[in-house]
Amino acid sequence: MFDTLASAYAQGRPTYPDALFDGIQELAGRALAGARVADVGAGTGIASRQLQARGAAVTAVELSEPMLRQLVADSPGVGAVRGSANALPLRDGSADFVTFAQAWHWVDPEPAVPEVLRVLKPGGVLACFWNTPVTDTKWRAGYADRIKELIGGEPVYGNDSTAFDQEPHIDLGSHAPRLRTQVLRTSWTRAIPVEQRLVNITSRSYFSTVPAERLAAFLDNERTLLLKHFPDGMVREEYTAWLGVVCKP
Repeated sequence: MFDTLASAYAQGRPTYPDALFDGIQELAGRALAGARVADVGAGTGIASRQLQARGAAVTAVELSEPMLRQLVADSPGVGAVRGSANALPLRDGSADFVTFAQAWHWVDPEPAVPEVLRVLKPGGVLACFWNTPVTDTKWRAGYADRIKELIGGEPVYGNDSTAFDQEPHIDLGSHAPRLRTQVLRTSWTRAIPVEQRLVNITSRSYFSTVPAERLAAFLDNERTLLLKHFPDGMVREEYTAWLGVVCKP
């Protein structure tokens, strides 16, 4: 699904705020520095690089070959392997942390949870996090409806940044009764050029089948609307970063 979107994903998607990585350490009760981290569903390595910057030894796991190639090109020092959460290509007890950045909603928890627990060391930590956009701002008015019209009325999840219409959560399936999730939320804002905002828009999976001419017309209209709200050409995207942490029993 994301095979044709790697470049747009790398250029347009937001990073994660420092407070989120502080929160991982706080809720986990252990430091990222010196830890071995498996970042699963790593995409183009946005979170992988931030985890590495915190001093972690990171192995990125990604199923899409184009995304993995982009990750390798952009992420010197980050290990990379092709694979999925259902069958992690990692040794038993090899990770202090397993992270899913903007990715757990693609996971079937029934096979994935045992795989995560297998790979984690005793006392290891699963951390899942998402950037969710603040959607009730004036400049976003009507955006979701325009997207739905563009792609033929199919559902649009989260108004462009996550697969949840409401607050994110970690679905642990039948494994939930024996696992406890700790949650942290933090608000943050980034200012980006209008053209980067447009690239961010096109990084969504549901754009992969939109005909080029229709997409170009849609983006021209979005550019005009954005410049009315941001005449300086800098779009201020507001987010809530949601973090869930599960410690291995």
